[in-house]
Amino acid sequence: MRGVLVIAGKDLRNLFLSPLFYGIAGLCTIAWTLVYFLGLQDFAQASAMSMMQGGQDGGANIHFVVFARHISLVNLVMIFSVSAMSMRLFTEEKRNQTMSLLLTSPVTATEITLGKLLAGLAAAWALVAISFLYPLSLRAFASFDWGPLISSYMGLLLITGCYVAIGMFASSLTESTVLSVVMALIFNVMLWFVGAVAEAQPEPPWNKIFEHLNVGTHFVNFIKGSVSVAGLTFFASVIVLMTFLTQRVVESNRWR
Repeated sequence: MRGVLVIAGKDLRNLFLSPLFYGIAGLCTIAWTLVYFLGLQDFAQASAMSMMQGGQDGGANIHFVVFARHISLVNLVMIFSVSAMSMRLFTEEKRNQTMSLLLTSPVTATEITLGKLLAGLAAAWALVAISFLYPLSLRAFASFDWGPLISSYMGLLLITGCYVAIGMFASSLTESTVLSVVMALIFNVMLWFVGAVAEAQPEPPWNKIFEHLNVGTHFVNFIKGSVSVAGLTFFASVIVLMTFLTQRVVESNRWR
């Protein structure tokens, strides 16, 4: 466990001290701020319209008009952001000729993989934490149900964990930073395309299988406030699978 924490601490310092992280954080903040305020304007207009029409239901739902749109954008941005950040986990080690030193150190391939996964998760989840400040800032001005918001961010943390694990696997496959980012993007987008396959498979039992593999369905359920065992199992399975594949790649590099 000590080896995992040492590797995680080293990679986390490299990520947080790199201009890349702060550049990504700055761009994310700009995009989130613009879209968030647009969502607030739409919510204000919808609420005003409801009051003018004598609505008794409290007007528009702030969770679906503002928060869900914000969370969906955060998810989209994280696909690209995590793909860019995760290439530093292994690709940078290979470019700087420090991968050989790491492989000959007294740590196992599993410890190396888990340490880098923890560092990637911490950096990615730091961006998710920044995005959480937006709905949190409304608490002083409006009342809303915390349940759907918390479940939405639980789903966002889990799906971001999948992006990190996939990006780490892509980073372990190549020494090219560009190729690492491109492969991570392709793998992450492919994760969402399973949903299209599910819609094209009406025949049982394939429809049930692909429906379970539909990341969009699981993520939307979290946004709606539904935390299911199937969703938790799916996201955990993706993270574990990608981590296992990365560990096998690292182990194979050690014996070359």
